[in-house]
Amino acid sequence: MNKNRLMVQRFATMLLSGFLLAACSGGGEGPQGPAGPDGSQGSPGPTGPAGTYSGIPVTSADKINVSWSDFSLNGESLTVTVVLTNDLDQGLAGLPAANIRFALAQLSPGVNRSSSEWQSYLTRSSNGVADAQGTTETATSGTWVDQGDGYYDYTFAENLSAYPGGPAFDPLKTHRVAVEVRTDANGFMAARVPANNAPYDFVPAGGTPTFTRLIVDNSTCNACHDDLAFHGGGRVDVEYCVVCHNPSSTDEDTGNTVDFKTLIHNIHSARPDYDIVGYGNALHNWGDLEWPQDIRNCQTCHQEGNANTPQASNFRKVPSRAACGTCHYDDGIPGNGEHEYAIQNGVHPDGFNFTDDSQCVECHGPDATVTNPEGRLVQIVVAHEIRTKTAGEKFQFNILNIAGTAPGEFPVVTFSVTDPTNGDAAYNIHTSAPFTVCAGGASRMSIDIAWDTSDYHNSGIAGGLSVNGLPIQINPLAACGGASTDNADGTFTVTSTVAIPDTAVGTAAVIIEGHPAVDAYENGTIDRIAVTNAIAYAPITAATAVSRRNIVDINKCNDCHNQLSLHGNNRTNRPDVCAACHNPNMTDQSKRAGACTTAFGADDQTIDFKRMIHGIHASHEIGKPFEVCGYGNSAHSFDVHYPGKIANCEGCHVPGTYYPVDPNVVLGTTMDANDPTTPTDDLVISPNSAVCSTCHLSLPAKNHMQQNGGDFAATKAADNSLISASTETCNVCHAAGRMGDVKEVHKVSSFQYN
Repeated sequence: MNKNRLMVQRFATMLLSGFLLAACSGGGEGPQGPAGPDGSQGSPGPTGPAGTYSGIPVTSADKINVSWSDFSLNGESLTVTVVLTNDLDQGLAGLPAANIRFALAQLSPGVNRSSSEWQSYLTRSSNGVADAQGTTETATSGTWVDQGDGYYDYTFAENLSAYPGGPAFDPLKTHRVAVEVRTDANGFMAARVPANNAPYDFVPAGGTPTFTRLIVDNSTCNACHDDLAFHGGGRVDVEYCVVCHNPSSTDEDTGNTVDFKTLIHNIHSARPDYDIVGYGNALHNWGDLEWPQDIRNCQTCHQEGNANTPQASNFRKVPSRAACGTCHYDDGIPGNGEHEYAIQNGVHPDGFNFTDDSQCVECHGPDATVTNPEGRLVQIVVAHEIRTKTAGEKFQFNILNIAGTAPGEFPVVTFSVTDPTNGDAAYNIHTSAPFTVCAGGASRMSIDIAWDTSDYHNSGIAGGLSVNGLPIQINPLAACGGASTDNADGTFTVTSTVAIPDTAVGTAAVIIEGHPAVDAYENGTIDRIAVTNAIAYAPITAATAVSRRNIVDINKCNDCHNQLSLHGNNRTNRPDVCAACHNPNMTDQSKRAGACTTAFGADDQTIDFKRMIHGIHASHEIGKPFEVCGYGNSAHSFDVHYPGKIANCEGCHVPGTYYPVDPNVVLGTTMDANDPTTPTDDLVISPNSAVCSTCHLSLPAKNHMQQNGGDFAATKAADNSLISASTETCNVCHAAGRMGDVKEVHKVSSFQYN
């Protein structure tokens, strides 16, 4: 909001006051007499006091919006005018100087092809070393003037050339100012009110900055973190972070830099020898952090298509020892670590040593022509290419026709595999190399049939499957023990040897999953290539096919995972495919043997998608690892540090799809399968309780669920429906618009301030 708007508000307030005063003066209304003649103009009265406009108290705000109105330089003394408003654009008055901090830095171009650098004017000591780290200046240090209408003037405590640890002041260079409002400090308010940091770039001599350093956007970080907030929650903007976290800042306790590019790369790559001593002398090490995707995905954070980050391409255009050395950090002695060299220390393959960044771009920049011994370019984008993912772009699974899905019929599915990068040319899955490498299961495809889409259960097969809950699976690869009919037009057909159960109703789902086999890195090793699964629907008894409810957005999964591919790259980028096997009937009972039983005991664990995924992602937050047995009786204990806010349902869900489900439609979660061929002896949790109790573990929470119809000891009928003495009534309080609206209780709309 600008000052002109506040002036309009002031003027409107005075007009309204005058109008109300005229309208309300006098007593009862008498009869109106005739108009008299105009009198002569009287002499001017004395000048009255200046009108005032008062902002509303800052203590009334639920959120503080920070912006800037003015910057002025008196010699080398900088005065800024900061504006605080609420969401109604009302000025917020009364913020004490002790509750706001200012950050200030200057940007300098790189030297010898190194990257540009911020340097903070404001510094503090670390481990007794003066001016070791960038910091902030509390407004009590300089001159703080509250204008009373949401506008505040602040004059920094020192001339810009007088800060001992700061840069040499240059009025022609780009500067950045930012603020941090801490309303919960100094006893001012009981709780912190969220406020943005309002980083602003300017040139003290005047004009618009032409030289900037804008590399990572908040939206990119918050795709995983929801609302990135550190140092007590007041620092929420990466453009604010770099004002202090720049090459001039060092943790003198350990000697490690806290420069942002080094700090963030070291953390996300889980560098084991990177220690930082933080607030209260707490030692921080991120060596056990697990980045949930391939670390070579630079573009996950550095998104060149984002207009807010014009320098996002620096990762490939301005390579440096500081940034690249965070992953390539070992001592250059083969066998001493997982990397071959330590470029931060000037050690490089082939005996090439260097002392600055001037030659990095010549080999690794976007126009470089240098190749490795295998003849591949060593440009950063080439060296970091995840070639298995690139190979996957050459394959697409297509379901073309489904027949024979009525009860008692044997489904017939026609499908193809095509190459989208080559005019959708069809592969011959009987003879094409990617589908004939059978050793070790390198080539695999499966046509899966699941039912029904109201909530998968896959039960009712005559004679039973070996595990109640598994879909029908058909191998179409003739070279690898399967069978399918070549239709001689690029399509293939399979016919199930298992019939749709006589008791089945609703809609069936037909799925293609699996992976072709390709030597993606041309190193003699065959890779399983993840391909996005395909799914289509056909009626069993329904008049028309009804797809399964869509509640999870794969794009949200891939904000963190980049490419969600599990079970040996068989199931890829389709949560709706995952749910076909990970359904309410399924537990890990068939894998409870050997090493896994030794690790976790004999009691089976549900793998129902709705409970398993919540249990995995919340595991560290709730202090309860999710333990499950997998392929080959392998033991998996998930203690996941979820990077976002665990209460933010929309971190994964499509908006509005996280409200309580209808317990008469969605099935209860089997916790103990007992006889694996039938649901009738299963121990079951009612569906809403199964989800909510993954996070809400306390006895009062469980009692609340049970008092409102939840059941932790239910059973199932032969048709998989819940057998319980009560019915969940969660929607009475927790549906949209109700007093316990899930979105409001979880404060979903409050995430991502920026």
